[in-house]
Amino acid sequence: MAKINVFVFAAHHLAGNIAAQRFKGLLKYLDPAKYRIFVFAREPAAGVSASASTTMSTADITVFPLPGHCVGSESSTAASLLTMASAFLRPLPFLLSGSAERGQPWLVNALAAADRLCVEKRDAGERCVAIGTYSPIDSLVAAASLASRHRIGCLQDFRDGLVFEPLGKPGSLRTWVRSLVEGRVVAAADLITSVSPPLVADFQRRYPGKAAAILPNGYDPADFVAADKPIDDDTRVAAMLARHVPAGARLIGHFGRIGASDGSASKSLDFFVDALNESPAVVAGNHVMFVGELTAAERATLERARFSVSAPGAVERTLALQLMQRCDKLLLLTGSRASCATGKLFEYLAAGADIVCVSGVRNAATAILAETGAGCSVLTSAGASAGEALRSALSPRPADTHRDISPYSKQSQAGMLDRWISDMVHS
Repeated sequence: MAKINVFVFAAHHLAGNIAAQRFKGLLKYLDPAKYRIFVFAREPAAGVSASASTTMSTADITVFPLPGHCVGSESSTAASLLTMASAFLRPLPFLLSGSAERGQPWLVNALAAADRLCVEKRDAGERCVAIGTYSPIDSLVAAASLASRHRIGCLQDFRDGLVFEPLGKPGSLRTWVRSLVEGRVVAAADLITSVSPPLVADFQRRYPGKAAAILPNGYDPADFVAADKPIDDDTRVAAMLARHVPAGARLIGHFGRIGASDGSASKSLDFFVDALNESPAVVAGNHVMFVGELTAAERATLERARFSVSAPGAVERTLALQLMQRCDKLLLLTGSRASCATGKLFEYLAAGADIVCVSGVRNAATAILAETGAGCSVLTSAGASAGEALRSALSPRPADTHRDISPYSKQSQAGMLDRWISDMVHS
């Protein structure tokens, strides 16, 4: 049987951040005997030839690193207008396409490459599907454009939303524009996916004629060693631990950004520091290490900590994953966003240590911890009892605690994606 060609528009695919892992880890578990996958990404900052492509050895996956700006903080409003207009005038980017050029928006370059391949595969009688994954919005517009032009199936993955609890700049005009663009890219979709129940429920309410499903973030089992195998430490892991963690201390680790991703989460950091400052007996023998980008205000908060703490800054992902597996506890800080199911949570699940989530509200992350048995949650709104709950959460848990994280394995989730794509090409 001829393979199914999957055109994945993921501008952030080569960024190396948590967002990039959402599909990077998932696609490689699709059956290479059934699928041929093309990923259209934005070239890394270091610069890659526009015509270059790299084939991953684990599956039939080709990644195209393409030049061009995307809608976002690095591009002006004028530079973003073509991409935004293309959501409403879908033939527009194809009229400008030619060879990939640095002066063109990423959307035009990605669609030029995808269009040629889609024509070739469809002329050969093969089936095709388009997938767009937010953010940036350019990827969703590209998937809608290709799907409409060739009348192929389309999955639009909104990850953590566009209109509902938006991550972009606030303002009524921006919200209105986001709503219009969202409606246009949703119109081309056979299926909408997002990371958590609140987000999916919002899409179902606002687009009752569209199918919507949860595609949670997850962990790639290939990134983590089995529990019965030793960790092959990078020499830098030992060096960091020796430099920042007192000998014999139990390590509580936090990884990634806090308020830089969700401003309300910084309040959970304030609560965490204040609660531990009042509990010298609890923090004795513990060290808290924040690995990742912190805002100036968050660094100021840590400066008033009266317990052992360090903030070595951001490190590359492979090093961070090894450090996670050396922690006795993993700290998750979330704020007031009900849909929050941050990507780091799923890497925490696979790392194996008990997770302590400090949150402003009950959200998708606290629900996942309760479901999997992988940790516990403390709500900052609980008043005086919250401090006691945090102190209890930082104590060792019984070794026989039931824990099941299998639904969040990329290997398991690839089965869902396989069924969805199969339904699209056979409908």
